[in-house]
Amino acid sequence: MEKKKYPIGPEFYTLHEEIGQGVSATVHRAVCLPFDEVVAIKILDFERDNSDLNNISREAQTMILVEHPNVLKSHCSFVSDHNLWVVMPYTAGGSCLNILKAAYPDGFEEAVIATILREVLKGLEYLHHHGHIHRDVKVSTWSSS
Repeated sequence: MEKKKYPIGPEFYTLHEEIGQGVSATVHRAVCLPFDEVVAIKILDFERDNSDLNNISREAQTMILVEHPNVLKSHCSFVSDHNLWVVMPYTAGGSCLNILKAAYPDGFEEAVIATILREVLKGLEYLHHHGHIHRDVKVSTWSSS
């Protein structure tokens, strides 16, 4: 099966609401216009963070190359003006925090916490085994749709 080639350039995407913030970026829900597909776009502002371009470039390349079910892989990345755009799958289920607030006001049961942590650690183990350090761990739930 041939891998889908996501287009490079902001003109191919329509940004919608902000859905998250990381250490050095914001994440938006967006639509990839040629595929009519909902994606997430992480936008890092080079001017905002005095960012180390070598580290950013290495991180963007790593996100494209990873192959593990517990690590979010990016579709592509590109520079637009003074921003790096990283196009990723949209995880419609939201984060564990969203689910916790909506459905578990008294907190997750211990077994649920253990399961989440086990899966996060599997992803981190994969990255560390391949010589990568993750600077911004997030727990999202996946949607099959």
